[in-house]
Amino acid sequence: MLKPSACKETSNLPRRAVLKSLAGVAAASALPLSLSGLEARATIAKTVNPRWYGFNLLEYFSIDKDWMGHFPYKLGDFVEDDFRWMRDWGFNFARLPMDYRLWTDSKDLMKIREKDVEPIDRAVKLGEKYGIHVNICLCRAPGEWIMDGADAKLYGIRQDSEETSVYSEKATFAAFVRQWDFFAARYKGIPGRQLSFNLVNEPLEHGVDHAIGLKDYTRLAKASIDAIRSRDPQRLIVSDGYQVGVEPVAELYPMGVIQSCHDYKPGELTHFHVPWARPMSDQVPVPTWPLKDAGGKDICDKENVRDWLLKWTEPAKHGVPIHFGEMGCGGHTPPEVVYAWFNDTLDVISELKSGWALWNFRGQFGILDSGREGTEYKNWRGHQLDETLLKLLQSKMRA
Repeated sequence: MLKPSACKETSNLPRRAVLKSLAGVAAASALPLSLSGLEARATIAKTVNPRWYGFNLLEYFSIDKDWMGHFPYKLGDFVEDDFRWMRDWGFNFARLPMDYRLWTDSKDLMKIREKDVEPIDRAVKLGEKYGIHVNICLCRAPGEWIMDGADAKLYGIRQDSEETSVYSEKATFAAFVRQWDFFAARYKGIPGRQLSFNLVNEPLEHGVDHAIGLKDYTRLAKASIDAIRSRDPQRLIVSDGYQVGVEPVAELYPMGVIQSCHDYKPGELTHFHVPWARPMSDQVPVPTWPLKDAGGKDICDKENVRDWLLKWTEPAKHGVPIHFGEMGCGGHTPPEVVYAWFNDTLDVISELKSGWALWNFRGQFGILDSGREGTEYKNWRGHQLDETLLKLLQSKMRA
């Protein structure tokens, strides 16, 4: 969803080596959906990637009105039709990126208002009702928010910054772990096939050396994992990749958690004129796929995407499952470009034998009400359905 970058990072490996690595990813058995910490460590080498295909639902995304103004979601009100239609169209996964401030006392971060957690309870129950796996994610957590410090004038989004850092303040660190301790206790016993926890969206410590930031995130993730498993040893846990969800966290391989990649390559295409991608998205020409430079030369294509995702073959060598928890194209990218990019990118993700989730179900990154000029929409019960994109997505799902 955030901080997109261009398709400039490529591997020097020859195509044959790339394909060989991809071919070695994951065997054909099913992912155990309910593992204790010890069981996860003992059986992780036998695991494969979960076949989760779906969307992010944003009803609890942010208390900031400027953020919510970009998405057709009513704060706090998860919609049953979303779950019903996802099921009817063959999808089985909903990620809920959420803002902790919606249920946490601002004066005491260790206090949680249980009444304000009830909408999340409802989403979990809707997932159970319709066979949709629900993945709850701290998109904004105590002391950690990917867009923290963003210039309101530059990005057009007014928001409050986190007052402290989860990585340097002990009290904030404890408040972060408290969030997962609470959710683990609240949802204990719900099967792993129905519910998983995503520790934090796109971890990235601002303004520090990469190695230090990665070490700090690993420490935070391990503490949270331990807190969850002390309450509910069977809970499935997901860690986003480091550096905005693009780098597998090798330090977590022994912990028995799923690792999640976020795929917005190339950003000039996926975030063309997307408000929170300013100023990059306002300074590039209308994208094509393959992406071309001003002289008409291809600068990013399917092979570049394959090379960029090569790093995500590494977890499988350690028996670690992966999933693509976010991906997609914004509503200003031309529809024919969107379809071509999805076709190639999902082919590459399929080579990794991974599932995926679009950033929106409804809204500019989704299949409903994307507002993409030039799209031939079908009226769907009061919504505008991009049926071409829906059918493309359905064709790329693996059993």
